Amino acid sequence: MSSRNSPTAVVAFVASPHAGYLQFFRRYPASELWILGEEFVSEFPELVHHLPRNSPEDARRMIRILGIFSEVHVLTRDSLPELARFPRIVMPDENVSRAIAERYLPDREISYDGSIWLRWYKDSVTVGRRPEGEESISTDELDRRLMGEAFANAKRSPDWWRQVGALLVRDGAVLVSAYNTHVPAEQTCYMLGDPRSGFGPGERIELSAASHAERCVAAAALKRGICTAGCDLYVSTFPCPACAYEWANAGIKRLFYSDGYSLVEGAEEFRKNNVKMVRVLL
Repeated sequence: MSSRNSPTAVVAFVASPHAGYLQFFRRYPASELWILGEEFVSEFPELVHHLPRNSPEDARRMIRILGIFSEVHVLTRDSLPELARFPRIVMPDENVSRAIAERYLPDREISYDGSIWLRWYKDSVTVGRRPEGEESISTDELDRRLMGEAFANAKRSPDWWRQVGALLVRDGAVLVSAYNTHVPAEQTCYMLGDPRSGFGPGERIELSAASHAERCVAAAALKRGICTAGCDLYVSTFPCPACAYEWANAGIKRLFYSDGYSLVEGAEEFRKNNVKMVRVLL
């Protein structure tokens, strides 16, 4: 039962009530929290595929115990009219918040709070820069099928922030496939923390407990005695500079990718080694 005394409603997607979320929530003590329910979350495939995500109801129970808010609810389409009684609505400044507000709260003035970073979503990461020197765009059926396989591998990744799949291909046949994962165990970073969590995109990228999909492919090829010269590399996301530098010198003929990446400095090395860069449209 709502106290109906709070002038502020905080509306948010809560993947997991980690320390960042709690820091954000404590900016609005005694407000009412409305956690986006599954019917809203299901509209965003990238959220549904986050493996460590708590259910909205479980998140509600955990946050309620902390006593930060006067009330904690799960927002459903049926309960949307309840937000009309709040003179002020606050949402985290991220893409999901803005999409929900545009679709379901078009007549309300929303305060977007971007003071605390909650999860990877920002333009610097997701906008997907394309490299200079991209030579062609492919809609070829074979390229699309292979890129689809790379994305299928990416979905197997346990990485919270970014999922990448990669294939080593020769004459249309897949020799090796892999996805990015943490070491020494897939859930290590969720138990011990991620050494990259203190750095922003592009900062100290060598500090990572993850083995990139491209490196997993290279290691598997080396272990199996597969020569990479003359092969093609299919990657769902354009390689980071470190992976690009390695593969540019591995003798591959072509790099196929679909999604852009925030760091595309490795493109120069591909060009220097006559590796053709092809973007595949799915």
